[in-house]
Amino acid sequence: MRSFFVIICTLAILLPTVVWAAEPLNIESPAVILVEQTTGQVLYSRNERERRYPASMSKMLTAMIVLDYLELDEVLVVGPEIRNMPSGYVTNLHAEGESITVEMLLNALLIRSGNETGRVLALNVIRRREGRQNIDYHGQAKHSFSVLMNERARALGASSTHFNNPYGLHSENHFSTAYDMAVITRAFMDNPVLAEIAGIRVLDAWENTNLMLPGGPHGHPYITGAKTGFTTPAGHCLAAAAYNDGLALVTIVMGGNDAMRWQDTRRLMDYGFNNYRFREIARPDEIIETVLVENPRLGDIDYLHVISSQGHTALLRNDEYAAITRIITFDPIMHVLHDDEYQTATLLRAPIEYGAVIGTIAYLSFGEILFEAPVLAGRAVEARSFDSDMDYYLARFFGGMFTRRALPYWFGVFGTAFGIFGIVLALRASRRASRADRWPRHERPRRSRY
Repeated sequence: MRSFFVIICTLAILLPTVVWAAEPLNIESPAVILVEQTTGQVLYSRNERERRYPASMSKMLTAMIVLDYLELDEVLVVGPEIRNMPSGYVTNLHAEGESITVEMLLNALLIRSGNETGRVLALNVIRRREGRQNIDYHGQAKHSFSVLMNERARALGASSTHFNNPYGLHSENHFSTAYDMAVITRAFMDNPVLAEIAGIRVLDAWENTNLMLPGGPHGHPYITGAKTGFTTPAGHCLAAAAYNDGLALVTIVMGGNDAMRWQDTRRLMDYGFNNYRFREIARPDEIIETVLVENPRLGDIDYLHVISSQGHTALLRNDEYAAITRIITFDPIMHVLHDDEYQTATLLRAPIEYGAVIGTIAYLSFGEILFEAPVLAGRAVEARSFDSDMDYYLARFFGGMFTRRALPYWFGVFGTAFGIFGIVLALRASRRASRADRWPRHERPRRSRY
């Protein structure tokens, strides 16, 4: 009984720690995702593949298709397509018979989330595409425009998405996922026209429904745009984009209440900006190691710089960057294995050509390979041979004959020569003296003239 009590107490202490470790951001919305804009790398997610209703976030895809067919300065006439809006979807931004530019319609669609606006734009896109003006919204345009939306979603990689209207009217067949909506939002923010519109907080009497834009009630200093969404079945949704210090982030929050979408988006953005950076983990031509060379040519240095063949930049969490390790694997043909257990330096076998691939390098963090590339020889190394030895000694001899270091040798040579010459002279003088002693001058034989 006592041991059981100890176990229960231990679990009571550890359980909050485990929960916090699994959910460090304290996210409350049912489905969320945080991705990097340019790469699509997922930095945090929960239930990101779960099917949910996107509501007015659908209008981002509508706006992208509009720009494929209509020009910003085109003037369109609002028609009866805005009639008979379902209850709860009326936004009253347009009047029947009104003339308005495509640009202003996009402003109404994205800033004020105009539902009737979606109908006007979808109808005119299909009329332009089909080349006929007698098409009405309910008769053909709604279905044809939905086909375009689904084709574009699949082309972007949003494979779990199906839309059947241009503005997010609730339907069992109008669905997506947090992951797919992140894919769509990235493409939306890549369009400079749409990104600029989505970042407008106030336009005349219109205030953006995205209250996280700087200066808004839930303003975040780095938020640059994207789109809100709400229906009762969908809950309060928010696609948000932000940028700071070289890092662009996109978040999707789906299915929570109004307070959740603002606080969860803030937590996701802060987590991304506080913990992630693009890091240069390899540079081209960088010296990454120095190794010894076996049997190099006489006079050559016995080491070689190993250089990287290419650079690499990766988006990494701070702790991932701090944990990076490098493993170099050398070509077994060149690598000399050590017989001596105390010899630990890497030894490569000459000859080696400059720029030759001598192995590979892998950069790892927490056991995961981040990047692999060949490594190259930083210089050429010739192997030692009899011919190279002879060339070395001859070059050293003739090359050093007239240098300052050779002066002692020259003094030695000349001193020896003078010494020998002096000895020869002394010997000759001694021989003459000896002959003179044996033959007095008056007894010396005379040479015959004949």
